[in-house]
Amino acid sequence: MDPVSSQLLEMLYIIWGRISYLAGVPVQQFGEWAWRNTSYYLLSPEISLLIGLGIICMIEIFSSKRDNFLIVCWIAIISLLGNLMMTIHMMYYTSRYFGYGLGTWWGGLETIDPYALMFKQLMDWGDIMIILALIGYKPLRKYRVEFIMLMLAGTIAYDLMVGSSDLLAVYVMTEFGGITGYIMAAFHKKNLRSLEAGLKYFITGAAASSALLFAMSILYGATNETNLYYIQKYLTSNPSAAYMPMVIFSIVLLLVAIGYKLGIAPFHLWVADVYEGAPTPVTAFISVFPKTAGYAVLMRLLFIAFIALKQIWIPILAVMSIASMVIGNVMALRQTSFKRMMAYSGISHMGYIMIGVIAAAHATSEMEQTEGFYAALYYVLVYFFMNLGIFIAAMAVESAGGSDHMDSYNGLVRRNPLLTVIFSVLIIALVGLPPTVGFWAKFFVFKSLVVYAVVNRLLMALLIFALLTTAMSAYYYMRLLYRMWVLPPALEQNRRFEPILFTRLAILVPALFILLLGVMFVNVPFDYVKEAYFLVYWQKDYQI
Repeated sequence: MDPVSSQLLEMLYIIWGRISYLAGVPVQQFGEWAWRNTSYYLLSPEISLLIGLGIICMIEIFSSKRDNFLIVCWIAIISLLGNLMMTIHMMYYTSRYFGYGLGTWWGGLETIDPYALMFKQLMDWGDIMIILALIGYKPLRKYRVEFIMLMLAGTIAYDLMVGSSDLLAVYVMTEFGGITGYIMAAFHKKNLRSLEAGLKYFITGAAASSALLFAMSILYGATNETNLYYIQKYLTSNPSAAYMPMVIFSIVLLLVAIGYKLGIAPFHLWVADVYEGAPTPVTAFISVFPKTAGYAVLMRLLFIAFIALKQIWIPILAVMSIASMVIGNVMALRQTSFKRMMAYSGISHMGYIMIGVIAAAHATSEMEQTEGFYAALYYVLVYFFMNLGIFIAAMAVESAGGSDHMDSYNGLVRRNPLLTVIFSVLIIALVGLPPTVGFWAKFFVFKSLVVYAVVNRLLMALLIFALLTTAMSAYYYMRLLYRMWVLPPALEQNRRFEPILFTRLAILVPALFILLLGVMFVNVPFDYVKEAYFLVYWQKDYQI
């Protein structure tokens, strides 16, 4: 790890120590408590969110005030900060010094490792940014408290989902998280598009859940196991059983189900309609949280349970990746709706992420495998902030009287120059241009595949399509920049506006993250990803 990353981690640890001391719970005493109560300690991030959610529910039930929104916001943020501090404590303090608390727990349902903790921290930051942006968001005033409650409930589900190491846990947490999204998408009861978005999201989610449950039942019938580690052990020790039609069919069905959840082509038909119809804060949530958690689960399924069958799922994943990049970027070219354009952009980005997964699967050594893993995880980390930041910026435009139509962004530089600059940084990062960290994300992903593309025609085609579609994406992103910087604003939207402080902060954080890490601290996310890399070969000691 480079000195900068070490100093950042050390600083976080020192902050945690100061907070613990001021609260009257010294770190040493806390460590002793955690040693005696490991199960409670490992669930403490989710318990923090659950306590916050419970307090918010009690306030809504018993408070006589009409509007408790600001109180609810701060309670939610405090519970999220509690979650964040506990995951930092687990990842850094515990794993570095005592070594307790990391492993497979509760009968193998959950694996608590730095890999899961990284995704939990990522989602905590995302929730905090959405809540800050929501304070100044006018179109969703009536349902803001309900949105925060559902968002916290969904975050609990996705927190547990990223650590799931059993098929039952994967299914239950996927369903729990999905249900919160179905409700949020249909928030605007008098808006037909919102109702349509909720219905489509529910129907496609139900179809994906059916495929997921069917695949799991077939896999259980073939292996008599639901734990991912035991399935891996069974399939690697029984090569003839691994290639049974039942097992292969279950893998295909699992990829279909996870493909629906991630919005990967050709299982993407719901994405654009749901993004467009749902309120923008809801779109911000469902555009990154289900995808992040779904990616974490996909990696565990492929590289733990089905590592012995990678010759089966690599070609399927490659075809899905190519389809996602081509369909996503081609369809984005013709959109006049901002959220529909971002929906198809998100489909294409999932295709780029899959490149790193495929490169890791093709590796012939642990060192080569880690490069693909690092590249894919790096891309997920960067994409999370890029996508979330651009939707929060869109929330600011809508609060000033704009709409989802591209014309609302005409002449934005004359109405708010700072917001336009931040928007431009986020868009340039999505294209993958320097000096943003989006460039390095795509560079590492493409670099991880080059070695194998030379000797494999399918991978060469994958790399060529990736480069061509990246160039194609520049057109529709730059068209949006042209609207912001060159075209005059519409007469009814010609007034200057200034988002409130919390909204500006929520927009500025991801933009600074993307710009500073792209210019000065390129290796910081890479080192953070390395800390979180705990999958197949590195978890031998943690199996139940």
